[in-house]
Amino acid sequence: MGFIRNDAGTLIPPFRGEAFPWIGGDAQTIRHFLRQDAPAPPPSQEVCLDLEDGDRLLAAFHPARSAATGGTKGRSRGCIIAVHGLNGCMDAAHILWLIRPVLDAGFSLLRVNMRGAGPGRPLARGTYNAGAGADLIPFVDAASALDPGVPLFMMAHSLGGTAALNMILDFDDAARRLAGLVTIGTPLDMVATAARFHAPRNRPYVRYMLSGLKQIADAVPDLDPALHRAAMAAKSVRDFDDLVTARLAGYANSAAYYAGTSVHHRLQDAPIPVLLLQGSNDPWVPSQPALDQPRPASPPEQTDLQADLQADPQAGVQAGIQAGVQVVVTRGGGHVGFHDRQLNWHIRATIAWCGALADAATR
Repeated sequence: MGFIRNDAGTLIPPFRGEAFPWIGGDAQTIRHFLRQDAPAPPPSQEVCLDLEDGDRLLAAFHPARSAATGGTKGRSRGCIIAVHGLNGCMDAAHILWLIRPVLDAGFSLLRVNMRGAGPGRPLARGTYNAGAGADLIPFVDAASALDPGVPLFMMAHSLGGTAALNMILDFDDAARRLAGLVTIGTPLDMVATAARFHAPRNRPYVRYMLSGLKQIADAVPDLDPALHRAAMAAKSVRDFDDLVTARLAGYANSAAYYAGTSVHHRLQDAPIPVLLLQGSNDPWVPSQPALDQPRPASPPEQTDLQADLQADPQAGVQAGIQAGVQVVVTRGGGHVGFHDRQLNWHIRATIAWCGALADAATR
């Protein structure tokens, strides 16, 4: 139970351990992928965004619920941009589960499809990858226009988190428009993640993810016939990345792609606050690259956050939690599972952390 490491201190709720019968990394992970019990999404505003190369991105915007924002005259506490993981989309169960708690907490929500994902597939010729940080910038622009004048946050899952981290590390102007970034079960070292994911014990996971990747490739319009044949012939996710993903992303092979999109070695350059949530028994993504990150001087407290902002109001949201990385590794949780007795601990932790920054900034 609890944490192996918690740099966020009391800004996040405790993780009280894996709930029966979802005990162990595999059970937590399988629960995450098998659950189809997410509530139907409430009405949302469709958002279509044009990219310079002619592709388009699709998202759905949910304004904050008025009952939850009464203290701010109807203004939201902030906007959370939710980014899915590999083979996911804005309608994936782990994204739909966000809607109610995020809106109830007084935030607005922008659910996004990365390039060519889910219902956005017909709008794009290309696909997304771990290094596609530039594709996330239009969503930051959209969130700012849809909910103007409030702090913007990004919550990114698994491979989507790798893309988000690459965005804030490579595009400083876009990064500084965010008040903070939360990643969940995110590969920081893509080389180490590929090695763990392809361990013999994970063959069922490999088959599952490879099937989804082949479906995506099969739906890509005008895909080079040679790449399509390679995609359909791939025997593993590494094969697919070697023959398809890397080529489409501009890399010579999967080794170059994994090395080029890894972020573990440069996270200390993050220009905004970052919260990394990792499960210690994630069967896909090793937690060691997160644990290897330097520790902050001391875990922040709610009172410290407010005091720092009052002392330097021009510093904005980032004054209380300094730019840089806070690592939280739970005892258990699997891959984007974190199912304790209340389920979805990572959602509660994200809302609490973003809420602390957002509320302190408005005092």
